[in-house]
Amino acid sequence: MNQPLVSICIPAYKKPEYVVRCIESVLKQTYKQVEIVISDDSPNQDIKLAIESYNSSISIKYYHNNPALKSPINWNNALNKATGYFYMLMHQDDWFKVDDAIETYIQTFEANPQVDFAFCRNTAIEPDGQVLQLQAIPSLLKDMQKHPNHLVRANVIGPPSNTMLRSKVSVRYDEAYIWLVDVDYYVQLLEAGHGYKYLNAHLVSIGLHEDQTTVFCRNNEDVIIKENIWFASKIGRKAFKDILIYDYYWRLLRNYKIRSIQDITVTGVNEETILPVIHHMLALQQNMPLSILKMGIISKTLMFFNYLLKPNH
Repeated sequence: MNQPLVSICIPAYKKPEYVVRCIESVLKQTYKQVEIVISDDSPNQDIKLAIESYNSSISIKYYHNNPALKSPINWNNALNKATGYFYMLMHQDDWFKVDDAIETYIQTFEANPQVDFAFCRNTAIEPDGQVLQLQAIPSLLKDMQKHPNHLVRANVIGPPSNTMLRSKVSVRYDEAYIWLVDVDYYVQLLEAGHGYKYLNAHLVSIGLHEDQTTVFCRNNEDVIIKENIWFASKIGRKAFKDILIYDYYWRLLRNYKIRSIQDITVTGVNEETILPVIHHMLALQQNMPLSILKMGIISKTLMFFNYLLKPNH
């Protein structure tokens, strides 16, 4: 039986040792019908030189970007070069944990023809080798198709490296985002009706280190605030009928000490795009001392009454 081709798409930037580790984990796979697509944003040829010895062992399509595309444009560029019947976007600092990882994904698709994407347990590895199980909240895993916007509360799918998709999935990453880019992508998948399957197994290791975009964003609150407000505008006012989404944004404003619309626009958000419901939350919060808002039961009570009085436009 002919095996369908799988494309492993690696958006790369410097750190050739990471790319090599990823490639070597692909070479160890029991499933051999694989191509590797590398879209390289590096300012030099280090990655190209590092992978040359692997060209005889596996099909590698290498593209050097000059000027650099930057994330997530580089992610989309790698995906657009793929020719496989299935594809994965695998960050260069991640790697396959077990030798039958790709085979496990393929068997999942064969057993579930209605499924368009599958993802494994979200397992991160610290630089010292410590293993972190980041996936939780079984209710979110179960109800994602019904409540896709809840992923903004907790991204239980994890980073793109966890996920394999059928080639018919044409959804691409919104290139405006860097913090919520994967959350927005998964919401797009679910809202488009693409079925999913969760694999409760450690198939892919997510490498953690200080140079990651995630670390940069966590240290830059403006990015987090801006993109969450963008996301609110994207999902629209109807999403705020869901009290859990309402509560998420209530806590966002409180936790990041946003006291005015100007505290939002200074991050780069156009005031005209801020939903009336955000104005409504701020109208109450800005008149309350933060010390009061931080009291759990009081904050929840205020949020609930604010929710009941939310605007309908």
